[in-house]
Amino acid sequence: MLIHHLAGNYKSWKFVIPKLTLDSTVVVYDLRGHGRSSTPNSPYNIEEHSSDLRGLLVQLGMEKPVLVGHSIGSLIAIDYALKYPVEKLILVGALYKAPSPEVYEKYVRIAVNFGLRALAEYRRLHKEFAETLVSNYHAWNSLLEVYEETTPIGYKNAVEGLLKAKDYSDELREINVNTLLVYGTYDGLITNMNVFKNNMKNVETKTIEGYGHFLNFENPSLLSDIIKNFL
Repeated sequence: MLIHHLAGNYKSWKFVIPKLTLDSTVVVYDLRGHGRSSTPNSPYNIEEHSSDLRGLLVQLGMEKPVLVGHSIGSLIAIDYALKYPVEKLILVGALYKAPSPEVYEKYVRIAVNFGLRALAEYRRLHKEFAETLVSNYHAWNSLLEVYEETTPIGYKNAVEGLLKAKDYSDELREINVNTLLVYGTYDGLITNMNVFKNNMKNVETKTIEGYGHFLNFENPSLLSDIIKNFL
C-alpha cells in the first residue's frame, strides 16, 4: 500500500509502480482532499487519514499490509502501525511530528490565492526543491501534474491537519515490525533519521546520495529497487 506525499495523488507513484508490480500486489489511492478523493471542508488530521486507510484496507481484505509512506504518508503509516497489524513499514522522506508551521502557513496563503502551480513555482524559485527534481523534465512536470490536481481548499485542509500532528517519537518504540527509512541526502527532513534510529527497534536506513525529497520522481528506479529488496 503506497501512501503519497502532500499535494500528491496516486500518480505520485507512477514511476515506482511498474517494478513493484512484477512481484507484488500494489495498491495506490488518493488521500482525502487530494486527486479524485472527496474534499471535506475541515482540517484533515493524521488520525483521520489513518482511519480512511483502515477503511480502504478492510474493504480490500488486506489484513496485514506492507505500508510505504512518503512524507505526510509516513506519519499516516506510523499512526496506522500503532493501531493495526502491518507486515513491514517503509518510510520515505519521513516525519515523526508536525513540521514548523511558519513556512506551511505561507504555502497555504500562496495556494489559496494563486493556486498550486504558483506554489510549486514559488518553491522552485526559492530553491526549496533539489536540483535533481527541477532539472529533470519528466520529474518536474510530474510534480507539477499532481500539484495542479490538488485543489487549494484540499491543500489548506491537509496542511492544517498536518500541523496538528502529534509527536510520535516516544510511540515509535511500540512499533515492532521491520522498518526501512529512505532519504535523499539533499532532503531537508534527513535530520529526522536519528530520532527514528534511536527510538525504533527494528529499523534499517538507506540514503540516496545527491537526491532530494521527491525520490519517487527524482530516482524512481532506485527507489523501486530499494523497496523491492526490503520486501
